[in-house]
Amino acid sequence: MDKEPLSSNLLSSCLNMTCPQCRATRMFKKPGFFVYFKTFEMHANCGKCGLKFELEPGFWYGALWASYPLLIIIEFPFLLMSLFKSWGNYWSPLVIMAIVFIILWPTFIRLGRSIWVHAWVKFIPNGQV
Repeated sequence: MDKEPLSSNLLSSCLNMTCPQCRATRMFKKPGFFVYFKTFEMHANCGKCGLKFELEPGFWYGALWASYPLLIIIEFPFLLMSLFKSWGNYWSPLVIMAIVFIILWPTFIRLGRSIWVHAWVKFIPNGQV
């Protein structure tokens, strides 16, 4: 029996971190956003369609560029608060920003990889792989 896609659209597939080609299996061995141990452990291939997730050596370096806008969206408000002294001093927002970054670090890494592989692999509906 074939697995049904876990995600029905591109955004859902990126956020659920599923295979971009069949959307039926998860890319990471440990699912979830906040995985602090073995953050980078991924399945080598999709369990349903057999897609190799690392398309070429060094493929995941591009994921850093995909995760960079996410980082900017989260961190930019803290930088603005620091610049405009809305908290009384410069350091409070920067310390909070660093703490938020450390907490969200695995999420940036994982979503960056998911977005990057989805940018390069086309979805093939109905298992016509």
